Amino acid sequence: MSPKKKLQVALSAIVGLIAFGTIGFKLILPLSWFDSFYFTLITLTTVGYGEPEHTTEGARYFTAGLIILGVGTLGYALSSAAQAVIESELLSTFGKRRMYKDINKLNGHYIVCGAGRVGAGVIRDISRSGHDLVVIEGDESIADRLLAQGQLVLMGDATSEDVLKAAGIERAKGIVCAVSSDPDNLYITLTARDLNKELRIISRANDEAAVGRLLKAGANKVVSPALTGSTRMAQMLLRPAVADFIELATMTERLELEIEQVEIGEESPFIGRALKDTGIRSEHGVIVIAIRRADGAMIFNPFADTIIEEKDALVALGSHSSLQTLEQMANPGSTSSAIKHHRH
Repeated sequence: MSPKKKLQVALSAIVGLIAFGTIGFKLILPLSWFDSFYFTLITLTTVGYGEPEHTTEGARYFTAGLIILGVGTLGYALSSAAQAVIESELLSTFGKRRMYKDINKLNGHYIVCGAGRVGAGVIRDISRSGHDLVVIEGDESIADRLLAQGQLVLMGDATSEDVLKAAGIERAKGIVCAVSSDPDNLYITLTARDLNKELRIISRANDEAAVGRLLKAGANKVVSPALTGSTRMAQMLLRPAVADFIELATMTERLELEIEQVEIGEESPFIGRALKDTGIRSEHGVIVIAIRRADGAMIFNPFADTIIEEKDALVALGSHSSLQTLEQMANPGSTSSAIKHHRH
């Protein structure tokens, strides 16, 4: 039995015993409810202030039975409650130590601040991709649920610099600020950018006016769920074919087709070669729909003679197996792949 369950059972036994004694004395003796409750307490605790006036023989039999039943039950319940509290503290202490130890091993991981409706979706998608993830959540019930799912979770305030450091912000690759408050997301963004200049920060904005402030604070991208949702609805209405293609291409559980980002490492054989000479399209059936340069410039629908450069990111469309092969070709010396764990 878990410590929490033990504590609940122990407290229920104590409350039930007191309620039983109180009702019994009320029915047997001409006492008020409070006097019945009070006499039950002094009986169970064996304080012995004396018996009430007009005590009958039946009341004495009931009192004797309550003492016999109560002393043993109360003693067992109190010891179980104390044991449950101690076990809970020990589990919490060792659990936190193990959690911090696991987080300290991470490098190049992602952090999600807030596991509400928006954050939960982000957590689900990152988990599916196979990347390492740390969640910062202030709601204990939500944190417990995520822990039960096997997530690394820190209970705390994501606006705290100490909490962000405990999540490994200085070693992280990216962070999602998805708490419900725009000021909190702004403060998290400022703190995260100060702690890690290279960190990729994606922030949520409930108010459209907060978008500019978050970008100035250091966010790489800002997402407004309301604005994004309304834009997508309008697109579904006005350009249904485009909307269907985007939905099918991004919701890969519905189609054996994925859009992925393939990084070009320093040992990639593609560096300095034109796109048409790499065989990406002709040999592997993968379409490069965009190239993001190291300086952030984006080339959409690149020409066949576009030269691939070091640290480029190819935005490619194809089957999972083809994209996995492309990743391995683009980074032959890499021991890990951004795609190889991405299963839906």
